[in-house]
Amino acid sequence: MSGALREAGAQHGVPVESVLMTETDGAPPRQNAFALVGRLISGMVRLAKLELQHGRQEIGAMVGEAGIGAAMVAGAVVVALISLATLDVAIVLGVAALFEALPGLVVAIIILIVFVGIVVVAVATGVGATRPPGWAVGIGLLAVAVLAGAFALPAYLGFRAAWLTALFVFTTQLLVAGLIGWRGVRRIKIGPPKETIASVQEEVAWAKRLLRRG
Repeated sequence: MSGALREAGAQHGVPVESVLMTETDGAPPRQNAFALVGRLISGMVRLAKLELQHGRQEIGAMVGEAGIGAAMVAGAVVVALISLATLDVAIVLGVAALFEALPGLVVAIIILIVFVGIVVVAVATGVGATRPPGWAVGIGLLAVAVLAGAFALPAYLGFRAAWLTALFVFTTQLLVAGLIGWRGVRRIKIGPPKETIASVQEEVAWAKRLLRRG
């Protein structure tokens, strides 16, 4: 092989060493299989790290957007509360204007009807539940009667100040809120799960009967 290369080089005037170097450089280098596997694994690891970094960046962006959204929701709640306060002021002004336009007797009757309605609703919603003691019911009725007289009598006598109307609306709202809260508290029952306990007891009794038969 080397002799043929020497003859070919001598014919063309090219040294044999240059022919050998050219042939060696032109041949692609052979790589070990383990080296290829190592490069493949290293590339996969780098790709996984890049994907993990991209995922962290994406999650960070999502958390930032969620924070902005939560702040916007909180701002909306604040604006809604302010609007409810504005609505309450509008209700007070509307009731005051209505009381100014109506005769004193009619206003007094409306006030009495409102308080009597609250008492009726309180009694109706208490049907089927554990009733409070008699003295508590008496005190509640007396307090409602005093409030009704305190607002109805000045209206009948012609005293219709705006602050008194606002106080009437506030008292009515407070009584309604108290009624709703009272009903809600009475619905809260924290204790052992009676139905589950009864079911377990029935299953235990059934198992005992089977054991006795066996």
